[in-house]
Amino acid sequence: CANIAKKNCVAASAPFASCSITAISSRSEEKAREFVNEVFSGIKQRPTHIFSGSDAYDKLLECKESCDAVYIPLPTKLHEAYVGTALRNKKHVLLEKPVAVSAQSYRDMLSIASQEGKFLMDGTMYVHQMRTKQIVKAIPNANRIHFNFTFEGDEDFFKNNVRVKKEGDFMGCIGDLAWYCVRMGLLVFSDLNADALRQGLVKEVQVVNCELNDEGVPIDADCMVYFSDKRVLSIHCSFKHPLNQTVNIFGTGSEYTATITDVILPRKGEHLEISLSKQHLIEYDQICCQEGKVLQASNAHVQEVCMWHNFAKWAQKIDEESSQAAADVENEKWWGGSSDEVKAANDIASYSLHTQIILDGLMESIQKGGVRIPL
Repeated sequence: CANIAKKNCVAASAPFASCSITAISSRSEEKAREFVNEVFSGIKQRPTHIFSGSDAYDKLLECKESCDAVYIPLPTKLHEAYVGTALRNKKHVLLEKPVAVSAQSYRDMLSIASQEGKFLMDGTMYVHQMRTKQIVKAIPNANRIHFNFTFEGDEDFFKNNVRVKKEGDFMGCIGDLAWYCVRMGLLVFSDLNADALRQGLVKEVQVVNCELNDEGVPIDADCMVYFSDKRVLSIHCSFKHPLNQTVNIFGTGSEYTATITDVILPRKGEHLEISLSKQHLIEYDQICCQEGKVLQASNAHVQEVCMWHNFAKWAQKIDEESSQAAADVENEKWWGGSSDEVKAANDIASYSLHTQIILDGLMESIQKGGVRIPL
């Protein structure tokens, strides 16, 4: 079982998350019990249902007593079928990214979620961390973002990992790594206003350099996302370089440059940091001087715990309100309701959808030899 599933089970079991894990599903009973013994060794409440066998996923999703919501970290090509089954069985869904094989597929999932009055949210964890709002606001008039997100896969990774398999997560480093980078660009350039996503925020996308493996899956790529008002997000995502998760945010006329070197997977500590720096030249432009300051945000709860806390809170409000007010799917209001929680749920679904739209464009650019793709 992947580490991402393990860490999310631990996070969902934390008191602040307001959740508890009641059921586990795996096609292998042995793996399921090993997973429970490893992950829940220090947790008081253990799962009461363990489903196994070739139909294990369906058994969990169709069992009315097992749970109110499910976490689905399966390969991307399996998402639409199992998300649909979960929603139709009246279960909220937290879904790993990339959320779908295409934006249309995700629209279909969201439509089902709307019809069933159940929440569908992607698992981009850092957006729930308190620091993220500070990152968005750190540089006034930001118009350029450069994002590196890379790690160096070993021989086993390139041979067996689902992220490099055409029949698994066929978008490779675009789906696994660029997803996070694109989301940051959308957050910054929309200024946390989801309505901006539907108002021509993104103009074109392009993959200017790309390496594919033998199955045609991207394993290294340089991407460009062109926003309105000549704003640009540049991305390097790769399975071939040492771990680097650094974002730099610039703005014309802004005094500082913002740099965050642990933006996706933060360091441990009571606070997380944003470095603001500025440089100038002295002695006939021979020597560069730098000064700066550091912004801090609380890290009282790790971002995965914050994600589960929000998921539970927003799902509960959707249960309470969605049947009392009409949805407006055409305008990306999948759940009716007037509370801040329901608005937040609709907003995060919009960000997920538009992240997927950009990924679709990047994959199309690769297929067409690196041309710009209008969105």
